[in-house]
Amino acid sequence: MNSALIVPQEVASDLTLGCEREWLETNGLGSFAMGTVAGPATRRYHALLCAALKPPTDRTVLINTLEEEIFVDGLRHFLSAHFYPGTVHPEGHRHLTQFRLDPWPIFSYRVGEVVLEKSIFMANSRQLTVVRYHLIEGERARLFLRPLISGRDYHGLQQENLGLRPDAAVSEGLVRLQPYTGVPPLYLHHNGVYQHQPDWYRNFFYPVEKERGLPCNEDLFSPGQLGFDLTESTDALFICGLESSVPDVPSLAELEIARRQALCTHIKDPLIKRLTLDADQFVVARPPGATLVAGYPWFTDWGRDTFISLPGVALARRSWQLGRELLLAFAPHVKEGLVPNRFVDHNEPPEYNSVDAALWYVLSACRYVRKSGDQATFERDLSPTIRQIIDHFLKGTKYGIAVDDDGLIQAAAQGLQLTWMDAKVGDFVVTPRAGKPVEIQALWVAALEASARLITDLDPLYADELWDRAAWARSSFASSFWNESESCLYDVIDGRHKDGTVRPNQLYALGLCMPLIDRGRSERVLLTVEERLLTPVGLRTRALGAGYRGRITGGQFERDSAYHEGTVWPYLLGIYADACMRIRGRLPPGLLDGISAHVFGPGNGLLAEIFDGDSPHTPRGCPAQCWSVAEALRILHGEVGVDA
Repeated sequence: MNSALIVPQEVASDLTLGCEREWLETNGLGSFAMGTVAGPATRRYHALLCAALKPPTDRTVLINTLEEEIFVDGLRHFLSAHFYPGTVHPEGHRHLTQFRLDPWPIFSYRVGEVVLEKSIFMANSRQLTVVRYHLIEGERARLFLRPLISGRDYHGLQQENLGLRPDAAVSEGLVRLQPYTGVPPLYLHHNGVYQHQPDWYRNFFYPVEKERGLPCNEDLFSPGQLGFDLTESTDALFICGLESSVPDVPSLAELEIARRQALCTHIKDPLIKRLTLDADQFVVARPPGATLVAGYPWFTDWGRDTFISLPGVALARRSWQLGRELLLAFAPHVKEGLVPNRFVDHNEPPEYNSVDAALWYVLSACRYVRKSGDQATFERDLSPTIRQIIDHFLKGTKYGIAVDDDGLIQAAAQGLQLTWMDAKVGDFVVTPRAGKPVEIQALWVAALEASARLITDLDPLYADELWDRAAWARSSFASSFWNESESCLYDVIDGRHKDGTVRPNQLYALGLCMPLIDRGRSERVLLTVEERLLTPVGLRTRALGAGYRGRITGGQFERDSAYHEGTVWPYLLGIYADACMRIRGRLPPGLLDGISAHVFGPGNGLLAEIFDGDSPHTPRGCPAQCWSVAEALRILHGEVGVDA
């Protein structure tokens, strides 16, 4: 594909550096495979097959990892490596000579005179992971693989127990397992020889889970061992999945390479190419259409994230069908004018605790119609949903969400986190923003104006009402949100209380549509944001000073307490770019240099959810986050500072 990302030996084989770099494979159904370049699992989510049993949710870890041994000239060497308390064993990472994404994870090992490559890939819309071992140098070697399995919910951990079924149904080239009742059969296809040798491997240690203040030890079960004779002309194949029929691996690989190449046709810029491939990994099926996984490895699909991401993932790349499917997938779930905040696992009802997801839906729908020209879908499907949302906001809906007497949006439910700054521990809302948050007003005005432009031909009287309401909200905003003492905008107004915390949310009042304040004040806001919030990898969520948290480490309470109190979010570069274009008519030079350095460095091709507010801005949270990728793509494609 001529877009290989290469990790050299000195990094790949280094236990610290190699474990900081993670790789990800997905299948478009919500399933994934994930691990570290060096090999040891550092998270409970690292797995060879984490399958979405009810796509895109109900994710279950079926195959955690493999114990890998190779015999060369009669001597045994390990290729695998695992963390145990206080040690790493075995030390297969020492044989790594290179890791590359070309187009999927490929590990190169040298053992004496033998050089071999291990490749891992998932095929789109197939519930399986393919692992292939190929001899590059040397005449022959003997390879042994021992699958290590759990069959657990991906958020959980397994301990040795009597409930696991140790038996297997064995036939030529196939091992069928079903470790627990309620977990579907797992099929292991191979071209080796299987020996049933059930055993438990105990006390695996996941250091990242310990850093996060969570349980970090697990026992894994192995049903037996597979043996392979590797030669120059005979590869070892191991395929794990939910499919009983024998996969045609060469055809699967050929089709998957072609599919990924097609995503990047005519793209020359390496960063755009890499982020385009990343963006594809977030697109998953939610029958009868599609949705976006918010982040790997632990997020499902969120309404807010989906519609912030839609312009970069779909529209900037002229993927009109994807944009349409995303909008139509959520439309049936709109309830009392609200879009689901998130869909949860295990067929639970969606959560609706969001004031902004519905407004992002309206704005993304209008952007889709403007870009694609799909007037038929607008008139038949999107217009009724848009009107439902706006009308419910006008008359008032759940959680105290309603238009106040000044034409601005009030979201006044105490004890709920209704905006994107939504960290909550128990009953403690970390960043309470009840009242009139600044970005919600910008979203409201932008949604009204974008809708009015599209609805004019369908219902001119309704369009005129929307224009009038937008003008009313603009006037009220301009007279109430200016914070002269900080040369910026208040973050939240709640009656007489005005929150002067300097946050990036104010940029939405400059960048979503024609700015809600005059040009002079807009430039002062930009300068304040640049001086106090801007970093090379995104914007801090609050300025340094009282209440600022510069590192997002420790247990859940400590991490959630810092989540929006200084932590850097890369996706905010999108609205910063919008504001720069509207106010200055240009983007700052090198705006995405820090993002590029991360993607092609420690990110290993992925773009993280968050970074520490303090230098050196260590990546945290999900190592692969959809809206981080989407907003970078939107900037790279020049889709900033434009009206919906």
